[in-house]
Amino acid sequence: AAGSAAASAGETQYAWEAVPDPITDITSTVDTDILVIGAGLAGCACAAAAAEKGGKVTVVEKTSSWNGRGGGFGAINSHYMDELGIEVDKVNAKQHWIAQCASRANEDLIVKFFNSSEEASNWLLAKAEAVGGSAMVGAFYSHDDVYAEQPGYHMLMIPEEAGLTSTGFAGAELCYLDAVKDGAEFVFEARAEQLVGDAASGITGVVATTKDGKHVQYNAKKGVILATGGYDANPELMEAWTRPEDYASSSWWNPGWGTTGDGHLMGIKAGAQMDPCPQPVMNFRWGNPDSFYDARTWNAVYFALMVNGDGKRFVREDLPFQSVSNAQNAQPDFGKSCWQVFDDTMFEGMEDAVEEFKQKGWLFEGSTPEELAAACGVDPQGLADTIARYNGFFEAGVDEDFGRDLAGTIPFTGTRFFALTTNSCVLATVGGLTIDGSCRVLDTDDRVIEGLYAVGNASGNFFAGNYPRHIPGTSIGRAVTFGYVAAEHAVKGA
Repeated sequence: AAGSAAASAGETQYAWEAVPDPITDITSTVDTDILVIGAGLAGCACAAAAAEKGGKVTVVEKTSSWNGRGGGFGAINSHYMDELGIEVDKVNAKQHWIAQCASRANEDLIVKFFNSSEEASNWLLAKAEAVGGSAMVGAFYSHDDVYAEQPGYHMLMIPEEAGLTSTGFAGAELCYLDAVKDGAEFVFEARAEQLVGDAASGITGVVATTKDGKHVQYNAKKGVILATGGYDANPELMEAWTRPEDYASSSWWNPGWGTTGDGHLMGIKAGAQMDPCPQPVMNFRWGNPDSFYDARTWNAVYFALMVNGDGKRFVREDLPFQSVSNAQNAQPDFGKSCWQVFDDTMFEGMEDAVEEFKQKGWLFEGSTPEELAAACGVDPQGLADTIARYNGFFEAGVDEDFGRDLAGTIPFTGTRFFALTTNSCVLATVGGLTIDGSCRVLDTDDRVIEGLYAVGNASGNFFAGNYPRHIPGTSIGRAVTFGYVAAEHAVKGA
């Protein structure tokens, strides 16, 4: 892990690299079977699965509530997919996954996800159905042979009368409610500080600090499961463990969610192995300086060209979100001066947002490409030449520069030209502690650390260098699947 060697030698660049003294002023102890650290989707899935299998479960969460985000989850199969006749090409999907991770991800772990996803997904879907809900399997994916996406994205549709409070993906809340029903105890506003034990002796618990400053030691008979999420809200860890281009000019989707790498740091200080750096970041296109653009921009962005400060295209615009975002981040100044360019035939649905976005300084308009370029600071001749060349491709139906599918878009034929500022938007970090197929954390010699598990974005060796979005919703799908897998192993002990 970056910084670990320096810390062990007594040299530290960051405060978090220093190995702290053990906390000894313990005011009370709590005994449990399964101790889950973090009440996000992965943690709530762990708690629900372990509790329903008969485990005594305690969840320690530093914020005041369970947490869940996202729009849906990716699955390799489900009963909805069976009923709709939708089938993921597993060989194609796995090979694309490995290739997009430069063959550095753990193939055994990917296979485990492929083999366990259906059972875990149907388990979660049953919870939605129990409150009158259902799922819609997304069909909005690329069929391109080079950048193939798979149709396994599930969006939960929960009726209002179910009484849930989730405004987005309801999976965490469904798991939380079932976990509580089955006897799991949730302790909020308690921050896990140190693991009890180490890689050599095994992990037997956690010391946490309560909101009133007291230290409580939680002892876990069957396992401690780190479900603390990523570290996208920790600027020092982002600087130390990720590429600068993956965040330098980005906005953040949810910068205050508490994803500060707590589980990563506790793990490596206890002797755990972590993914090599730089670690992958889930960063999507469609960002604005505040967060993500809303649905009013969908048509405009879908049809738009992406250009840099020279007015030149630099990417095939219809690639998956992550691929477009990575290409933008590779532009000068980490993609800071890039634009979505479109005309008034392309922006249906955005009409009432034009003045709003102009006032924010996000949108510029011109009656010609040259006038537009002058308004937003792009090279006028470069932009005019780019649009003219792009329009010329439609006669033969072939994008000779980037291979965009022209059958799914339209040329510039309008009289009003627009440039909408664009940047990457960070959703999460997806590198973490190295695990085996049962989600047990490994030490730096690839040996299992007894009693310690990691799931969700606290876990690693599932992605490498890049977030391969050809199965949309994979990060959330991983949280569900491996939360379920870890709980099953911890309860059974095998």
